[in-house]
Amino acid sequence: ISQKDYDKAKSILPQLDKKIILIGGGSGTCKSELAYCIQKLLYDRKKSSFCISLDDYYHVAPIFRNENRKKQGLECVGINEIDWESLQRIYEDFNNQREIHFKRTHRFLDAIEHNTIESDFEYLIFEGLYANYLRKFESNNVSIFLEGNPSQTLEFRKMRGKENEQDSR
Repeated sequence: ISQKDYDKAKSILPQLDKKIILIGGGSGTCKSELAYCIQKLLYDRKKSSFCISLDDYYHVAPIFRNENRKKQGLECVGINEIDWESLQRIYEDFNNQREIHFKRTHRFLDAIEHNTIESDFEYLIFEGLYANYLRKFESNNVSIFLEGNPSQTLEFRKMRGKENEQDSR
């Protein structure tokens, strides 16, 4: 987490008049870092928050995703890879102050952890590539889109081991 991430969060904090925050953008745009910084700044102000990562809501587990994409082709890549039904339920449960059932995907265990949390926190943050798509369920939220360029995305993917330069596909 860099000072730049905290500075960005500090500039956004005064605009948080809504209880649901959507943080979207491409790979390498620091969505997760921004979500963390917002949560930390809210905590420092005695405000509670909870973050849902869209990475936990892909239909195909991370360890199989690239292989699945290669088999299925480019038409399978995109917004339809996400379990929007579960995310919409979380959205609605938070708005209706019901307990929230959520999951965490453990990348290196090929396992999914299912959890429940009371929705007695003040802010719900969704972060991930397609997070802003959740506006279609309700527009009464703060929607943040972090822009990046293709070279930033490629550099980030290389750093995370998501790119294989030997792979021609």
